[in-house]
Formats: sequence, structure tokens, C-alpha cells
Amino acid sequence: MFTSAKLLKVVLSIFFALSLMLQFLSFPGQFRYMAEQEPENAFLRWPLTALAFTMILAVQIIVVSVWKIVDTLEKELGKHTQLKFVNYAIAALSYIWLVIASGLILLLLNADDPGLPVVITVIETAVTSVGLLFLFYRRLLKRALDRTSNN
Repeated sequence: MFTSAKLLKVVLSIFFALSLMLQFLSFPGQFRYMAEQEPENAFLRWPLTALAFTMILAVQIIVVSVWKIVDTLEKELGKHTQLKFVNYAIAALSYIWLVIASGLILLLLNADDPGLPVVITVIETAVTSVGLLFLFYRRLLKRALDRTSNN
């Protein structure tokens, strides 16, 4: 029988495997192809590859953190372990948020159509929401740790 935790781990495993494919095959190949097709923009190949690599790495850190948090909840391990992985996820989300915010600012300075800035704003809002959920969870964990240390 599948529990929700096992099902979540299956989905996280598939997502992680697909993110590895994107990180090491799809994006580097796409940027190589773009450099061949548009030689005047070839100088962007390696910076874009590095940016895509680090953004996907940040997402992978979040996936592993969620996996470990689910593990600690299932096995009823200490809240200190959960707090450590919540902090990792918050750091990774902060990096993603900063990169998207920087890109949005650059886009807004050069945009002539509102469509793409609106889409990026929606994505940034979603990242912000997930980050705030992690911050809220961290506050709850710290409160629980304070209660146990006071007793």
C-alpha cells in the first residue's frame, strides 16, 4: 500500500531524475545549438549554461530537503534535523528568488510587451509563496524546539 509519503518520494525521485537530465543534457545542448544558430550571441552560451546549472541545482537542493523532511517526519527524528533541511531549502529558494528578481528587473527595463514580465512576475510570486511557507514552517519548528528545551 502506498502512503502519501511514499508517493511523494516517488514523485520527487522522478522529478529529480528529470532535473538531472535538464541540467546535464537539455540546457547545455540548447545553449550550444543557440550559439551555432546565432553566432553574435555565442558569448552567452557559458554564462547561460552556468546560470541554468545553478538554478536547477538550487531546485535539487529543495527536492532533497523536502525528501529529508518527509523522512524525519515519518521516522519521528528530531526537529533539529528538520530545521537544518528547512534552512537549506530557504537558502536555495532565496537564490532562485534573487536570480528571478534580477532577471525581472532587466526584463522590465528592456520590455516592449507586458506579456513576459507578467509571466515572470507570476513565477516570482509562486517562488515567494513557497519561500514564505518554508519560513513559516521554520518558525513553527523553532517554537516547538523552544517548548521542548523549556520543559
